[in-house]
Amino acid sequence: MANPLTLYIPIKQDLITQAEARAAYDNFASGVQKGLDDSNIVHYARLALIPNTNGQGILALCLITTFDGPMNPYLDYFWNNGALQSVFTGLADLALVPPDPPVTDQTGFENFINNNNLNNPNDLYNAYKQTVRQIKKT
Repeated sequence: MANPLTLYIPIKQDLITQAEARAAYDNFASGVQKGLDDSNIVHYARLALIPNTNGQGILALCLITTFDGPMNPYLDYFWNNGALQSVFTGLADLALVPPDPPVTDQTGFENFINNNNLNNPNDLYNAYKQTVRQIKKT
């Protein structure tokens, strides 16, 4: 059964953070493709930039994924994959309100994601029940 993650992270408003957020967006798909393909649990993933209300700059990042299984085993895969771990910890580094304590271990990582996730499993409509592994076999 698929589950949602909608990770909403308001970001700092300085020029460096704004540029890093834009770069994360521009390179997202190519940067995570191999790791997500290898996971065999991620259906969809995208990064959205939420604009400031005045139209100048980026207010927040929103990472939206649909994945198989419960949240923390999903996060285990990301924490244990160096390239994917760096994507998430990089997003945490851009946060307007940084994680406290900083993300330095798997528990801190899970807390950061779970505390900033706007969805729970009951929020997702599923048109099909197949897992990524089942879909790839067909």
